[in-house]
Amino acid sequence: MKFLINIDVPDLEHAIGFYQRAFGLTLGRRLGPAAAEMLGADAPIYLLEKAAGTPAAGATRQPRDYARHWTPVHLDVVVDDVDRAVAQAVAAGAHLEDPAATHAWGRIAHLSDPYGHGICIVQFLGQGYDALALNEPAAPRALRFPSAADADFEALLALRIDAMRESLERLGRFDPARARSRLRDTFRPECTWFIEQDGHRVGFYAVRPDGDGLRLDHLYVQPASQGQGVGGQVMRMILEDADSRGLPVAVGALRDSDSNRFYRRHGFVQTGASEWDIDYLRPAPAPRR
Repeated sequence: MKFLINIDVPDLEHAIGFYQRAFGLTLGRRLGPAAAEMLGADAPIYLLEKAAGTPAAGATRQPRDYARHWTPVHLDVVVDDVDRAVAQAVAAGAHLEDPAATHAWGRIAHLSDPYGHGICIVQFLGQGYDALALNEPAAPRALRFPSAADADFEALLALRIDAMRESLERLGRFDPARARSRLRDTFRPECTWFIEQDGHRVGFYAVRPDGDGLRLDHLYVQPASQGQGVGGQVMRMILEDADSRGLPVAVGALRDSDSNRFYRRHGFVQTGASEWDIDYLRPAPAPRR
């Protein structure tokens, strides 16, 4: 399932410019003379030119109104720096209604675009919305990370297939032969470690040098061990090591996979995309002064 976001605007060209300047979206394509597809967010945004005063829908007499209004549906724009994003949006023509406030899960500012639509700019901190979740799973038990060897390839492949199967089947791309080929192409045993919990192998990860930083080629946890904080514990260990060396970390994720949300929650930002994958980078920490 994929959601498409549609926004009625009174002036299409003005709206294209606003969403480009305010949030860095790009014009993907025009869908006729009165609609445009804006790309750069996790969901496409469609701007639809509709004149003020026209009926909002056939079943209602309510006219479109581009003065400040409220609806039960609005945009949350998730960013890495809420203050910088607010300044950029306001410079593009947004109206700041409530400055950024800090909560246990992050920071949020309330704005409206030039067409009266409410927008929240959100910056997650710490655990993000996980800090609000009820019945959170207990912290994972102690993990071990024994090194992999050449002879472990088949065991690693089985873990990868088990962890990825559901996502790949959902996209119609589950292919054991392709899984084998992709793991073989990047397999470097000296950069690969099993994840063991209570003496059982529940996943593995692989981090290798890549240019001026590191690349996380693999991080897989078996379905039975997911949702217990195992992946988060491994990721924090990887990032703490990278930070101690002042290195950025690059990673790729399958489109529509839950791993995209996982990487963004740990500070990764999107740097590119292909038909099937999304590229992310977790920048190196700023040097201390």
